[in-house]
Amino acid sequence: MNKKQIALLEITVIYFIVAVGGYSAFQYFKEKPLVLRMLYADLAMTVVTYMFSVIKKNSSVYDAYWSVIPFYFILQYFYLFDGADWSAPQWICAIVVSLWSWRLTLSWARGWSGWEHEDFRYVSFRHQFKAFFQPINFLAIHLYPTLIVFASMWGLQWVYEAGILEIGWLFYLGAATAFVGTIFEYLADNELAKFRLRPNKKKDDILRTGIWAKSRNPNYLGEMMFWFGVAMMGTAYAAPWYTVLGSVGMWMMFMFASIPLKDKQMMKNRPESFQKYKKEVARVLPF
Repeated sequence: MNKKQIALLEITVIYFIVAVGGYSAFQYFKEKPLVLRMLYADLAMTVVTYMFSVIKKNSSVYDAYWSVIPFYFILQYFYLFDGADWSAPQWICAIVVSLWSWRLTLSWARGWSGWEHEDFRYVSFRHQFKAFFQPINFLAIHLYPTLIVFASMWGLQWVYEAGILEIGWLFYLGAATAFVGTIFEYLADNELAKFRLRPNKKKDDILRTGIWAKSRNPNYLGEMMFWFGVAMMGTAYAAPWYTVLGSVGMWMMFMFASIPLKDKQMMKNRPESFQKYKKEVARVLPF
C-alpha cells in the first residue's frame, strides 16, 4: 500500500470510530426528543473528529465529515421510520441526498493526497492565530460546519417522521434543484481534477474550460443549489419555516466566507491572470 492508501484506510477507521461515538450518544439520550438526540449524536461525532484532528495535527480530518453526515442522517431515518415502506417521494429524497453524499465523499478521497495535505484555509488560520488556533479549530472548522449542516438537514425530519406531502410541485422542484446542483458539482470537480493533472503546468494557469468558463465557483453554486433543494423538499412536507434558515446560512457561508477566502488565495498566487478571469467570468451564476 502507498502512503495515500494507508491514509485513506486510517481515515476510514477514524470515521467508523466517529460513527460509534454518534450511535452511543444517540442511545444515551433516548428519552430526549428525536431532534435533540440527533443533535447530541452529531455533536459527539464532531468532538471525536476534533480529537483526531488534534492527534493527527491536521484539521482536514474533518473535511469528509461535511459529506458523510447527511448520509448518516438518511440511514438513521430509514431505521427509525420504516424505510421499507417509504413512499416514492421519500425514496427520491433519500436517493438525491445519498448521491450527493457519495459523490462528494469520493471526490474528496480522490483529491486528498494524504496526511501531508491540509486545507489552505486551515493552514492560514494556524499562521494567523498561532497559540489561539485550537479554539478557532474547534469552533470555526469543526463546530460551525456541523451546526450549519444539521440545521440544513433538519427539515428532512418532517419528510420521514410525518410523511405527509402537502406541496407536491415544491417537493419535485426541490429534488430537481438538489440533483442539478449535484451534477454541477460533479462536472466542476471532474474538470478541476483534470486541470490539476495537466502537462506543462504554469503558475499563472487558471481553469477556464467547461462549466468553469461560465462561473468562477461552479462547485459552490452546485453546493448552494443542493442545500436550497433540501430546504424545499422539507418545506413541501410542512417543515416549519425556520428549518429553511440552515440553507440560508449555507448561502451566506459560501458567499461571504468560502468564496472571498478562495478569491484572496487566487489573487495572492495568480494576481494578473485572476484579475483578468474576474473581469470576464461571473462570480457564481453562469450569466
